[in-house]
Amino acid sequence: MKALVVYESMYGNTSQIAQAITAGLRVSVDAKLSPVGDAKTIDVSDVQLVVVGAPTHAWGLSRRRTREVAANEIAKRSDQRIAAASVATGVREWLRGLTRQEGRCGAAFDTRLDRPRFFTGSAVRTVERGLVAAGFSIFAEPQSFRVGGTTGPLASGEIERARAWGEAMGRTLAQPAGAERPERAAS
Repeated sequence: MKALVVYESMYGNTSQIAQAITAGLRVSVDAKLSPVGDAKTIDVSDVQLVVVGAPTHAWGLSRRRTREVAANEIAKRSDQRIAAASVATGVREWLRGLTRQEGRCGAAFDTRLDRPRFFTGSAVRTVERGLVAAGFSIFAEPQSFRVGGTTGPLASGEIERARAWGEAMGRTLAQPAGAERPERAAS
């Protein structure tokens, strides 16, 4: 079984979560990790599970403009510049560009401020809708991982929770053909 974790990250928090999910998946299955800018060239035809994650920007899934704002903020705070490609292509654009993926599974995650969703918004449902629109069947309950502030750090325990979620999905994916599988992997 193969899995692919595709993520978008501006401040590094979503990247850390994606790495932890991938590490968890690797306990049971072959799993690859890809930033969304590199995912355009990846053939997903031999991948059974695609896990997609993004940060929450302006109460939802990022857009080019919100990524530009984040890139400008990063440039103001440090000498680091964000590559134009990172601003141009996000999860939203990647999902829209996918060819139909019948027979494959998908799962969604996001990072968002450590406050009630009512106040912060969330990107996870838009990611999940994008997966469904691209033909994926949903494999696991979507997950939001909490961040202490706009630039981070991740809230205590979130890396461990992400790894555990990856492990749970990997165990479910690795079950032998014909075995009873739950409708969605445990979260």
